[in-house]
Amino acid sequence: MSDIAIDIPFPVVAMIYGAIYWPLTLCVGAVGLYVGVTRLRGVWRVVCVVIALLFIVDAGAGIYKSVSQGLNT
Repeated sequence: MSDIAIDIPFPVVAMIYGAIYWPLTLCVGAVGLYVGVTRLRGVWRVVCVVIALLFIVDAGAGIYKSVSQGLNT
């Protein structure tokens, strides 16, 4: 056994899993955006909308990856 390990930062791992499971990521982003825009007020609204938009961008990267792999085959 070798003792070689690859350390991948947590944000990169989260982005990879978000791109793989893009339907779930898109759903979480859409629900977060709805809650942030309609239910929250003040600073929490801004925080929730920013996080939801990050989820939606991550889902968009997954959709792009899926479509580009489908067109290359």
